Amino acid sequence: MSREQVLRENKNEFLSSNLLRNRAFVFLWLSSTTSFLALSTYLFAEQWYIIKVLNKESALGIVMMVTMLPRIIFMTIGGVWADRYKRSQIMLVSSLVRCVLVIIMVFFLRMDILEFWPLICFALLFGVLDAFFSPANTSLLPNLVSKDLLTRSNSFIQSSNQIAMFSGPMIGGWVLTVGSFSILFSLIAFFLSLTFVFSAFIKEENRKQNSSKMDSTKEKLKEGFSYVWKMPFLKNMLFVLVVINFFFFGPLLMGIPLLVDKVIHGVPLDLSFLQGSYQGGMLVGAIIVGLLNLRKKRGLIVLLIISILGLLLSLLGQIEAVWQGIILLLMMGVLSSIINVSLISLIQEQCDEEKMGRVMSLINASSNGLVPLSYGFVSLALMLNITISNIMLLCGILIVIISIIFTLNSRVIKEVN
Repeated sequence: MSREQVLRENKNEFLSSNLLRNRAFVFLWLSSTTSFLALSTYLFAEQWYIIKVLNKESALGIVMMVTMLPRIIFMTIGGVWADRYKRSQIMLVSSLVRCVLVIIMVFFLRMDILEFWPLICFALLFGVLDAFFSPANTSLLPNLVSKDLLTRSNSFIQSSNQIAMFSGPMIGGWVLTVGSFSILFSLIAFFLSLTFVFSAFIKEENRKQNSSKMDSTKEKLKEGFSYVWKMPFLKNMLFVLVVINFFFFGPLLMGIPLLVDKVIHGVPLDLSFLQGSYQGGMLVGAIIVGLLNLRKKRGLIVLLIISILGLLLSLLGQIEAVWQGIILLLMMGVLSSIINVSLISLIQEQCDEEKMGRVMSLINASSNGLVPLSYGFVSLALMLNITISNIMLLCGILIVIISIIFTLNSRVIKEVN
């Protein structure tokens, strides 16, 4: 092993140890993980309750939309609040109220009155409350760690969040196998109580407030939009995220079940293997980017990875066997996670601290908000008798072309490095 490699490994160990000795970061990490665990378990419980208890499979999409769309819409307001008030306190209140909300759901279950419309109301409130937690959680990180540790700290959090999102349905399935929905919702309330406790232990420095604190939420939101629009770096990052979410996630998430059913004529177990491969790849990718702790030419690296991601999406539509899909989806998960962690770290480093909440919420809302439209785009293409294989092929080619255009634009690369 060369002297340079030894020095690099020693530096990585030193940075990691510094990160884990940062109590504020550790509690932020834990609160984010338990919140995601509560969210993923809640979504699983909600879906299965509709299907198994209410017997309203046709209403599943409506309830999921009511849960997720308010979360996306209210993220922008949550970003304004994250810049106006203490972010740890917003996390504290959000987790506490969600915990109380789920406890009320358990009471409704015990009383046998948790019907469709009450469930809709709970779903709406849960989504809105979670919308305030996310921007506060994401924008607080740059206040707790140095810029040199942002990539590694984002990797820690993203890795744990992926494990939480993957584990929630597994925990929910096991609980329902040996218990009941009352026990499952009680467990979700317990996860949220842990989130509350961890958030309470985050020591956040008081930020100086100026007269703009008295501005209305609408004015602060406009200020955030104007700030993003005037910074070419943020505009370009926003566009990259929009492209990925629109042309990638719709064809991917809707396409996997269709590939299993229509292309390789597989069984439900094949679907589990393919979906698990992508989630596993995202976990591996988050770990890899944390170990590498990329600091140079990240803009160029991200754009090149996006090109490869588009190519892999095109290839996924042409598979003929499950093992081919597993390999491709594992690679796509790794690359997706590297892109996600790198872009978040870049934005956190470049953005003004006082506008961090609004910027992160606008980025999340704008990119994630297009995912439902992406589903509609894929559905429309299928109605026009375009096969899922061709949809993936065309969307992958578009992603490659757009990322190459950005890569050839040296000004953009300079801005995001």
